[in-house]
Amino acid sequence: MSGISMDCQFSFGPNGAFFVKSSTLWAWSDHKLPEPLRSVLEDTNNPLHCKQPHDVAFAIEPGVYSMYWTTKANQEMYEADYLPSYYSKLAAFIANKSARTTFGPNHSYFSTTESGLSWQNLPDVLETTILNRIRIGRPHTVALGVQGAWIVLFEDGHISFSVPQLQNLYPNVFALIHNAEENKKRKGIAYVALNPFATGQYFMAFGDGSSLFTLPNEMHREVQGVAATIRPLPAGNSGGGNDAAGLMVASAKFQLAVQQNMAMQSLFYPRY
Repeated sequence: MSGISMDCQFSFGPNGAFFVKSSTLWAWSDHKLPEPLRSVLEDTNNPLHCKQPHDVAFAIEPGVYSMYWTTKANQEMYEADYLPSYYSKLAAFIANKSARTTFGPNHSYFSTTESGLSWQNLPDVLETTILNRIRIGRPHTVALGVQGAWIVLFEDGHISFSVPQLQNLYPNVFALIHNAEENKKRKGIAYVALNPFATGQYFMAFGDGSSLFTLPNEMHREVQGVAATIRPLPAGNSGGGNDAAGLMVASAKFQLAVQQNMAMQSLFYPRY
């Protein structure tokens, strides 16, 4: 997918639930998933059993999630039935095959597909940052944490974040962003997720396929197993950057979409 830095995802859920995946391996918490989601992931007799997950995202509210996956019968499926009415915009959007979704506090979310972006209730500064950088490139990853903490990664490798919240509530992430030597060695930050339920907890992947995280001990075995299978970005794509020509075309199309959809506070990227 254009603009997605690498095929990995970490989703934090209520009560210590989690889901983590690479392109070849995925894992989840043992006893804390919504039952319909557990059935799709674990029950091989379920006709919708998951052969390949593409997007699994937990909302703040227990039992609320979105999912897009390939079934054992090779059907492309999306799950929006468990989204309340205040996520109706997202439910409509993921019908277009959502590739990455992140939920945050106050019924906020950010979702991206090849055909566009959609969000609601993001912190004001984050939304302004996204809109102000549209002329340069679209964001491929947004992380939403507690008390308004956020990070956004753009196609060109640029990173923006909420300074006081990140520094005070996720100090390890703040330090990693500012560690130029470590970032260069690992070929840039390519993906990040913040735990919106607990300060300090995060998962971060880098352009060389390595990862760092601060998580409860009970998560380590599963997360380490999946993290070991994360593939590095292709040469020339460190930190989520794209080639200049492709970025210019994508940016022009994206600006047109912004003008057409600003009133909705939701952006849809024209298919090409």
